[in-house]
Amino acid sequence: MNHLKSSPTVSKSIHLKSLLAVVSVAVVSAGVAVPKPIESAVQCQVEWPAFIARHDMIWDALPDDFDYGAFLGNGMLGATIYQDGPSRLRVEMGRADVTEHRRDNARLPIGGLVLTTSGKILSGTMRLDLWNAEVRGDLTTDQGSVSFHCFIHATKMVMVAAMETAGSEAAAWSWEARPCVDRTPGRFAGDPPNPPHRLETDGGVAVCVQARAAGGEFATAWTEVPNPNPRFHILALSIADSFPGDSAKQTAVKTVRKAAELLSPGGFHAFQKSHRDWWHAFYPKNFVSIPDPKLESFYWIQWYKLASASRPDSVPVDLLGPWFRSTGWPRIWWNLNIETLYLPVYTGNRLDLGESFINFIDRKRDNFFRNGKEIWKFDDCATVPHTTDYEGLRGDGDCAPASYINPGDFTWALHNYYLHYRFTMDHSLVTDQKRHAFYPLLRGSINLYLKLLKIGDDGKLHLPVFHSPEYGDDADNNYNLGLLRWGCRTLLDLNQRYHLNDPLVATWEQTLKDLVPYPVDANGLRIGATIPFTQSHRHWSHILMVHPLHIMTADNPADRELLNKSVLHWLTTDGSRGINGWSRAAAASLYATLGNGENALKQIHGHLADSRFVRPNTMYIEGSPVIECSIVLNRSLQDMLLQSWGDKINIFPAIPAAWKDAVFHDLRAQGAFLVSANRKDGATEWIRIKSLAGEPCRLQAAFASEPKLRVNGETVALKPAVNGVYDLPLGKDDEALLFTGEQPAPVVKPLPTAPELCNPFGLRRVDKSGGK
Repeated sequence: MNHLKSSPTVSKSIHLKSLLAVVSVAVVSAGVAVPKPIESAVQCQVEWPAFIARHDMIWDALPDDFDYGAFLGNGMLGATIYQDGPSRLRVEMGRADVTEHRRDNARLPIGGLVLTTSGKILSGTMRLDLWNAEVRGDLTTDQGSVSFHCFIHATKMVMVAAMETAGSEAAAWSWEARPCVDRTPGRFAGDPPNPPHRLETDGGVAVCVQARAAGGEFATAWTEVPNPNPRFHILALSIADSFPGDSAKQTAVKTVRKAAELLSPGGFHAFQKSHRDWWHAFYPKNFVSIPDPKLESFYWIQWYKLASASRPDSVPVDLLGPWFRSTGWPRIWWNLNIETLYLPVYTGNRLDLGESFINFIDRKRDNFFRNGKEIWKFDDCATVPHTTDYEGLRGDGDCAPASYINPGDFTWALHNYYLHYRFTMDHSLVTDQKRHAFYPLLRGSINLYLKLLKIGDDGKLHLPVFHSPEYGDDADNNYNLGLLRWGCRTLLDLNQRYHLNDPLVATWEQTLKDLVPYPVDANGLRIGATIPFTQSHRHWSHILMVHPLHIMTADNPADRELLNKSVLHWLTTDGSRGINGWSRAAAASLYATLGNGENALKQIHGHLADSRFVRPNTMYIEGSPVIECSIVLNRSLQDMLLQSWGDKINIFPAIPAAWKDAVFHDLRAQGAFLVSANRKDGATEWIRIKSLAGEPCRLQAAFASEPKLRVNGETVALKPAVNGVYDLPLGKDDEALLFTGEQPAPVVKPLPTAPELCNPFGLRRVDKSGGK
């Protein structure tokens, strides 16, 4: 069934909302009491500071490498803390929008704040306090000790670094700039190097100014806040960027000066509280607890990481996030990376963390159409090369060679935008096409395919040779066939729901009718028409129609055997030597989609155990940082707990037998539903669903006996399930509670964890593997 076609029309919905608004005003004016909002049936009894503390990362010894450090961020500024010398603790700084502004417009190094001790560091420890988003640590030197404390303010472009010395230790902060060298220095004739940085002072504020040969500048400003205690030092630091103008210095100095005023004696705690308040509001938006301490900790650390990397008004998150170190991937990659990074925000009910991507797509609409013209020579087509700068453009092509370019990468990215729409049911994302670019860009993306399709001797429409990410080039490759099918179906669904009357409707319908089937063989889905899957391959591009597109599913018995065979063949061919950690995250979601919780969990554990790439601080390094490759594991876990695709919501669809208990609260489903559920002693105890948009609600869940239903606290007759799916009578803002036995008093609280299994990440002397 088509989940869009079954929904009420927008015009009726808008009319009803307007009518209700008028009635509400009239009722209030008449002095009649307005009904109170319906109280949720679920009580959330989570002691948040204590719960999040059991996931804090702890370093029993100081890390001596960036890749193993403690990290802070606010969506734009980033800091990584590690020891880089016998008497040095480095706070390496990054800013997500500091780029070359020429050629490929790649990210640039900035520098670091260095704490230099007067004595040799003998030992040290650190703790990343996730609840407060702060790092605290202690250093012991041969002259005394230093306690330090750092945080990047959640909403201000300021990092605060404090330290207190003891004994004869006389540690001091200093700034150490990195050479501002482009990614490919000297490669292009006529490109002058960036000038050297300048150190200046401005009214007691120190500032390091770095001009760019391409124009503009970035600047780091810092100052020590006066304090009556000579052993206690507080430093405020800010980084600003400007292009093409030269206002970065002025902005950084102004920001630091204002911060110093707020941090002056008596003001530190208020400044700190305003930072903490943001984080204390962030975590409780939803809740997950499972009987796997290591995985549970990994899950919550990824939310901290993504919240440190993304804000609605910031740039889209690239492979580095706001942090920086030398990298082979200094821009946005579209053939997997940007899509997988944002995948957890939808079911995870953290949609604000996905808005940096949505806003980027809207702002750069014209550039995506420009790409269609420059790369393919077609008008009215939208696309990207497989990597772009932060304007959505190719640059000089050094980072985006022609051999990797194919239409599917951008279509896949627009699937993320579609998910944002489906999980919010914000109709304006489709209908307000001046403000939001989704529909015009999806139409332009599919236009590119339509111009490239050819009719074969078999009468079917065929795609020319395109790249299948990280495998090879082939005609009719399944990566692009899957994305083309999804795009045509989605455009048709949107036209039917919103009465868009697009003149291309008949073309999309005919394309779906005439498009060549997916190439398959005895081992399952092939790469394409002429290339079988015969060698280890870390990218699941040829199975994309299963996850995350969900247009080929195990609900169809004819496809189930093919899908199981395809996933198994992908994971076991050639000894699976090319299967990396992030491949296992995708495999976990694929298995969860097939309802196989045992193998889903096996793949997740394989990801966590892949020490080739997953560092003890959960950062993912494949020679260079690729932060999305750990973050996407959150989606894998979500897929075991809650799935919503097609026209139904599936609760606990892939739970392994070992998980007798599990609980989640306020995860989100397509159609804009908030969902909570509790599993106890191997059975689903209760499910609560709140409708935020009044969409049709079809629920698939396995209960030990026939469930009972209450809606808004009142008992309602529950229609028998059809093929295991219940139709729930929910309007906008209604809340349903399904349960077996006597009506429970649903309570959400963490599953117990033995103290010795808490805090498994950081740099621990004792293995805290959670029993794995």
